[in-house]
Amino acid sequence: MTQTNRARPATPAPSAPRGRPEARRLKDALVSLGPFTAALVAYKGLLDYALPEDWFSVSFLRYLFAGICALCIGLGLRLIGQLPGVRADTAQLPAPTRRTGTRSARRVIDESARGVLGEYREMRHGQVELAGWSQYLNDHHVPPTAVGTSYGLRMVNAFDIRDPRINRRQVLDSLIALQKPGGGWAASTQRDRGRPEITAWVLAAMFRCGLDGTTKTELVRILEAMLDPGEDPLGMDRTSVLSVAISSLSEVAPTSPKLSWLARRLVDGAHADEGAAAGMAYWGETLHSSARSAAHTARAAIALHRAAGVLSDGEIFDNAARSGVRWLCTADLDLRLTDEQLRRPVGDGTVDALMIGHFTPAWVARALMLTIAPECEERLEAAVSETLDNCKDGAWRWHDGTRPIWMTYQGTVVARDYALRTAAWA
Repeated sequence: MTQTNRARPATPAPSAPRGRPEARRLKDALVSLGPFTAALVAYKGLLDYALPEDWFSVSFLRYLFAGICALCIGLGLRLIGQLPGVRADTAQLPAPTRRTGTRSARRVIDESARGVLGEYREMRHGQVELAGWSQYLNDHHVPPTAVGTSYGLRMVNAFDIRDPRINRRQVLDSLIALQKPGGGWAASTQRDRGRPEITAWVLAAMFRCGLDGTTKTELVRILEAMLDPGEDPLGMDRTSVLSVAISSLSEVAPTSPKLSWLARRLVDGAHADEGAAAGMAYWGETLHSSARSAAHTARAAIALHRAAGVLSDGEIFDNAARSGVRWLCTADLDLRLTDEQLRRPVGDGTVDALMIGHFTPAWVARALMLTIAPECEERLEAAVSETLDNCKDGAWRWHDGTRPIWMTYQGTVVARDYALRTAAWA
């Protein structure tokens, strides 16, 4: 077994820029000026060598004909310069090669958006009128849940889905009504108590949808109280819980005193292989586990990248995020879908259970898109292709055959972000 040491990730060297800027600028200049130069040369050549004066009864017609020919040559070269593969900035990255050839990113996104829109429902549950989404697509008899509705909101905002059927205010009110006693949210498999991993995720989705300041402040206070090792020792040892909390606070409450503490705790949970090159680190399911996990490393890198953008000591967290991305670029990764079981003991001797599904290739793809290092592009292409392999009619299936809305959201975000990087596949 390979020995591992707990290690604060070293500062990596800056990523090499993709391509040579000087060469790209020169090529752009040639594409821009070449047609004009060619037109001038053609004009002079036609007048001097190709168009005798005795061909034209009027001298003006000779000059006019030469000008029209030169103009056609210039325009033709200009149009050729706009073709994909000729301009230096057209397709720096390869498009996914396995199963994306017959569909565009736009088609994937459009199908996913239509599917999620069709799953929106309004129904009465007990004494409450709810509007939103359930956690699984085609589960029409189940009332909206906090997890499903939070992902539906994320889809609506990420892809600017505008439909008169969706009343965002009503959706926010439904999420407020779905809180557990004491505040916060939990998954349907958990007990009647708010948990930080679900509360953080729901809160960020509501914030993106225009949550009012007073409610946001109260919900942030509730979340911060949950993020305490004395309150939740098991959760504060899990990479997944810390990652989602860090990402949420970075967006919703970047001045929260909990944010820097959580980020440092996650950095301290990084591991490095014995003898591995400096500037590479990985995370496992728990902070104390040295078992390598592509999904957890990707989630940690994304969370630390977001924290780095809002914290005064962000360089520490940015270096840690880069270390995780470097490991993802070079390690032998297992991109299979994985389940993580989170079991918290409760007072009556039973457990509060949550099954966390990790869409591994989607998380890895999103983490790799944090960098522009050329050595990561082949790995990124493989992760994107693996993500899209499981897509059918804009929806993704988990290994048990269900179609969770969170999987569709994550897959569609990868399609969007990769298309923005790769013009050839947009």
